[in-house]
Amino acid sequence: MLRKISVLLLVLFLLTFALAETELIIHYHRWDGNYDGWNLWIWWVEPISKDGAAYQFTEKDDFGVVARVKFPETLTKVGIIVRLNEWVQKDVAMDRFITIKDGKAEVWLLQGIEQIYTTKPDTSPRILFAQARDQYTVEAYLTGQIETTKATAKVTVDGKSLKVARVEKANPTDISKTNHVKVVLAEPIKLEDVNKDIFVEVEGYKPARVVMMEILDKIYYDGPLGFEYTPEKTTIRVWSPVSKTVDVLLYKKWDDKDPAQIVPMKYIGNGAWEVVLNGNWEGWFYKIRYFSYGEYRESLDYFSKAVTANSKKSAIIDLKKTNPQGWLEHKKPQFEDQVDAIIYEIHIADITGLPNSGVKNKATYLGLTEKGTRGPNGVTTGLDHLVELGVTHVHILPVYDFWTGDELDKDFEKYYNWGYDPFLFTVPEGRYSTDPINPYTRINEFKQMVKVLHENGIRVILDMVFPHTYGIGVLSPFDQAVPYYFYRIDQTGAYLNESGCGNVIASERPMMRKYIVDTVKWWVEEYKVDGFRFDQMGLIDKDTMIAVRDALKKIEPAIVLYGEPWGGMGVSPRFGKHNLGGTGVAGFNDEFRDAMRGSVFNATVKGFLMGALAKETGIRRGVAGSIEYDDVIKSFAKNPQETINYVEAHDNHTLWDKNYLAAQADTAVKWTEEMLKDAQKLAGAILLTSQGVTFLHGGQDFARTKKFDENSYNSPISINGFDYERKAQFIDVFEYYKGLIELRKTHPAFRQRAAEDIKKVLTFLPSPKKAVAFMLKDPKDSWKEILVIYNGDTKEQTFTLPEGTWNVVVDNKKAGTKVLYQLSGQIKIPATSALVMYK
Repeated sequence: MLRKISVLLLVLFLLTFALAETELIIHYHRWDGNYDGWNLWIWWVEPISKDGAAYQFTEKDDFGVVARVKFPETLTKVGIIVRLNEWVQKDVAMDRFITIKDGKAEVWLLQGIEQIYTTKPDTSPRILFAQARDQYTVEAYLTGQIETTKATAKVTVDGKSLKVARVEKANPTDISKTNHVKVVLAEPIKLEDVNKDIFVEVEGYKPARVVMMEILDKIYYDGPLGFEYTPEKTTIRVWSPVSKTVDVLLYKKWDDKDPAQIVPMKYIGNGAWEVVLNGNWEGWFYKIRYFSYGEYRESLDYFSKAVTANSKKSAIIDLKKTNPQGWLEHKKPQFEDQVDAIIYEIHIADITGLPNSGVKNKATYLGLTEKGTRGPNGVTTGLDHLVELGVTHVHILPVYDFWTGDELDKDFEKYYNWGYDPFLFTVPEGRYSTDPINPYTRINEFKQMVKVLHENGIRVILDMVFPHTYGIGVLSPFDQAVPYYFYRIDQTGAYLNESGCGNVIASERPMMRKYIVDTVKWWVEEYKVDGFRFDQMGLIDKDTMIAVRDALKKIEPAIVLYGEPWGGMGVSPRFGKHNLGGTGVAGFNDEFRDAMRGSVFNATVKGFLMGALAKETGIRRGVAGSIEYDDVIKSFAKNPQETINYVEAHDNHTLWDKNYLAAQADTAVKWTEEMLKDAQKLAGAILLTSQGVTFLHGGQDFARTKKFDENSYNSPISINGFDYERKAQFIDVFEYYKGLIELRKTHPAFRQRAAEDIKKVLTFLPSPKKAVAFMLKDPKDSWKEILVIYNGDTKEQTFTLPEGTWNVVVDNKKAGTKVLYQLSGQIKIPATSALVMYK
């Protein structure tokens, strides 16, 4: 009997498995009737998760087009995106989700509308999106065209009509018949009315709610945001001029589902809301609930100063208790000018994350506080590695609170991320702390790391990614506070994708500019950091970057500021290389990089380091700090502080991997490992003897490889981690870089402060093809004359030295400040090498 029951159960199980299936029927309507290239991207969410895939619309009906999708599992939830071709455009920027019951779901989607309908919706003409550009201008985007010379419109505020002067085409280049119109008002929308129900109607089209956009630029709050704690009271302030009500939801525990208390906030003017909680609220957690545009929105405080695990809630803490012992008294390393910086780029998990780091608290902030750690053959690791190398600054990849990854899961082999998906910019990421749940821990341990680095002569630079956030809508605390305003959008209400990451922050908006400035000030004042690298800096407007510079220079005159001076998806940079001159803000010098290594997009294209022709001028421009040295040797910088000289960074192949691939493709030269090591050394010699700011990618000093992964943003720690076995293997390369760093730090001739000084001390000498030679004569340097020669050829070259006997301190084997030997007259320069000598 039992055997029969077992067989029956097995049959039922197999039958259930065989019948498991999910069927989706998805209808899609576009107002313009153009469906060419539009398709679906669908991924499994519950109860099984699975990466997304593309699905096509295969049928037509009276609504539009139809896709029928089947999965061999019974699912209850899937994610869906309507996209154009291969991510050229999203119809709706937000990720959307379909709930499935009994293995079936039929839904209807309308172009440009976030809602997913479970019954067929109305497709009659409507205003798709409307926005208030200023107090007198409402722009509307219609599903069809109207003749603007004959059109009539109506704008109401809580049902009361405003006088309309006229209807115009919004785009001056359009003809008068268009679907993008501008309603010009004869009387203004009052600033105190921006949180009211404002609608626009155009004859023949369904009305739409008006979203407040540039009109909000006039509503500026200059006070502090976030929480302020004392044992007697806690004050919380937020900015949300479009909200009718704002509440603080208070929780006793980090994982409570329901708030213990709900306290209304009071409007205090200029778009700001405030609540004063009397008594001691230390250890409580909170969220903010807004009521705007007819619906409730709930989120963390976008100026959160403390959070719990996975950004579940903002936290109220006593920030004084996060300070390590001696925090307020500890001194920063002495530092005077940006050109004195030797920057070393690291990721918190990378530098200590692998087993052979010998670090106890691997892949954490605390891991970088451990001294005496050793790896294979006794090489220094972690903090000691940085100290031994001699760099002045560490550039740390994002450590603000980013979205991707479970902070409670420390398995970086299973899940790893660089962190370029910001959620909150004002609090450290929890995955690198030993206890992400406790809001005190991440802050205290981050400060411990900064303090120890400072005590060991190293300043700290943070990588900030202001141009975009991980998500929008419910996935953005900014969008919940003031929908749309903090982002750049188009006339249809679609979020612009200048960043290539789904959205782009509107840095030019006054309250976003204030947020960016306040955020960097917060990190400098509360966490004592010493500089910032701005990701996609070209997408930030110039006025904001100047405001950042001015605010930070008042606090820390020696602050180091630099970023990527390029735009994103087909847009011209707002703060590009052509804007840097005279600002003191530096940009990554891709021209110098490419002259040295060749193309970052085609690994087989060689640069000066591997004997490529016609790279000498690019090298000379980099050597001169990219200033206007003469009619030929000139580039974007007005002073050397404005160029970041680098040959590799976290993006693209490491230099070693790139050169290895180029060597494999080289049919003219048979490259050996020793020759590739020579190219690695030559790169360091060029960078550390050139005018400007030196930037080294972590591990460049021991020929770091990522196993040819050119975009390792989410590759496991086994790919990204510092392999100290490799340091032991390439210890001669490490010692060479160490010697070059000592040379640069010891001799100010390589660190001129101004363009005019460079012109006075630097003279280029005649040199063979594939070689560059120059002389430095700086009266402030202890060496009267310094001669530098780079030979990029794969063969040795002949060079006649200027008159006299020269003391060699750098050749193809060793580098430093000690004399190796002397040379005079005609010499042979080894292939792929540098010589530095003085007299």
